[in-house]
Amino acid sequence: MNVFQSLKSSGAELNSVVYNTVLDACVECSKLEKAEAWMEQMKKDGMSDVVSYNTLIKAHLQAGHMGKARALVEEMRVAQLQPNCITFNEIVNATVSSPDRRVRAEVWKVIQEMQAAGVKPNQVTCSILLKNLNGSSPESDINHTMQLINDMEEQLDEVLLSSVVEACVRIGKPDLLNTKLRQLMSGDIKVNGSHTFGSLIKAYGHARDMKSVWRCWKEMRTRHIKPTSITVGCMIEAVVSNGDPDGAWHLIQELGEDPHCKGILNAVIYCSVLKGFTREKNAGKVWSVYEEMQKRNIDLSIVTYNTLLDCCARCCRMDGVPDILADMKKANIKPNIITYSTMLKGHCQVGDLSAAFKLVKEMREEAGLVPDEIMYNSLLDGCAQSSLVDEGLRVLREMEEAGVKPSNFTLSVLVKLMSRARRVDQAFDLVKELSGKYHLSPNSHVYANLVQACCFSKQLQRGIKTLEEMMERKVQPDKRTYSMLFRTAVQQCQFDKVDGLMRGALGLSGALPFLSNRSLATCPGIEEVAVSETLSSMASSPEGNKVAAGLLVDLRKEKPSVRVDPTVQRCVLQGGQPPQSWTQERRSSKGKGRALVFAP
Repeated sequence: MNVFQSLKSSGAELNSVVYNTVLDACVECSKLEKAEAWMEQMKKDGMSDVVSYNTLIKAHLQAGHMGKARALVEEMRVAQLQPNCITFNEIVNATVSSPDRRVRAEVWKVIQEMQAAGVKPNQVTCSILLKNLNGSSPESDINHTMQLINDMEEQLDEVLLSSVVEACVRIGKPDLLNTKLRQLMSGDIKVNGSHTFGSLIKAYGHARDMKSVWRCWKEMRTRHIKPTSITVGCMIEAVVSNGDPDGAWHLIQELGEDPHCKGILNAVIYCSVLKGFTREKNAGKVWSVYEEMQKRNIDLSIVTYNTLLDCCARCCRMDGVPDILADMKKANIKPNIITYSTMLKGHCQVGDLSAAFKLVKEMREEAGLVPDEIMYNSLLDGCAQSSLVDEGLRVLREMEEAGVKPSNFTLSVLVKLMSRARRVDQAFDLVKELSGKYHLSPNSHVYANLVQACCFSKQLQRGIKTLEEMMERKVQPDKRTYSMLFRTAVQQCQFDKVDGLMRGALGLSGALPFLSNRSLATCPGIEEVAVSETLSSMASSPEGNKVAAGLLVDLRKEKPSVRVDPTVQRCVLQGGQPPQSWTQERRSSKGKGRALVFAP
């Protein structure tokens, strides 16, 4: 202000640039009242312009004054000043970033207002909209944003290309991702930046298009574009997540020999390979990668050590844990809640519950950490695997006393615990009690375990009643729920129940009355082999074969896309059992990825 007054006193020519600089200073210093007062002075002196209004609009939006910002837009029009892209982009950004869902829903009204004012959305507008898209975004928002990009007159540049593919990855729709990648790469965009190559590699990796992943990588390397650690991280993650940790490790070793690239290798990049080998339960390769990291003096993080511990847990090699903890101590890295949770899970998986309980005590006393829901659930699962009901109930009481709220996963594990002890009534009581106490709505996994408990105790009618409750609560049954009910009903020769259940699962007419809502009752994931084996099992008795024949006729008529094994079809229609070779083939497929329901 003093400088401005000096200029004015000296007789220097003052223009809107000088006035706007003062206004900008007020905004930068968070003096909104002074900014508003100065704006009034500018209007009085005839120095206000579009820049002035945009500056003040931005200030009000940052302060959360959406109403005042919108009023300034109207004031601009009255002053015969045309709002421009900057004006609307600021409002669009504030709208989509609002914590209020109702405000966010207004963004398309702002876009319509922008277009009505003759201002066309540009790359900045599209980038703002893309930034806020994710897996929970409404379909309409996704479609409108993609259409805006298609209709944009500006040439799509490298930055926007990167934003589009990253948004498609976040949205999590493979079809959309593949479509946009084909559409974008068919244009004349020349990619020159390592970051954009990284975005494309990540996108192709999610689309499971490894040919294009390697094409992008080779093009970048051929053109001598130096990758950043983020680009390399995207490449390694894409290769690993598509089932080739060996290929990713080989690539890391190649980069390690390149004097221009070895400096960008870090623990995060190596960790992707460690996790890949860990998922494959390949402990030998995990230790080899770990040794290479030590040899290359890679700065190891807590994530690295937690991944190594996860490998011990998955491979049931808890004897390797002390050495890893010793290395952590040597590196002055303290265990965190994930460290303890991973070790706890490993002890529970190998059935060493005494070590698991000892670890929890040690965590509390030495590390000052308290168990979270994941740790309590691991303990409960360990108790369930070892059929330690009383210990499991004690863990549940301790969990509640610690103020840790149970989840649907907790309910599923508790049902499994009670089921293995043949305490079906107590399983139902616990679900009812905890659901009411903690306002939980049991999901399909909880119900599937309840149905399994009923089937194991040969309470078919109760299992069907549980399925009916699922329908009432709008919970869609999964294939496991139906498969267990099919099996139990066949074993008890209740073929009318098998008929009604299978018709409900497949969306056929004649289902059990409570399965009449096809959109909810139909199970898209029911395997065709399960259908074939159910029909073949029914065919072993005259009464069952009659029901199976009726099912097969309606299945051909109403759902011709569902394939039934030709041998089973002949067997059912001819009224006899399938050949022994077919039965043996089905049995031999068990454990090889085939979803067997039962063998006839």
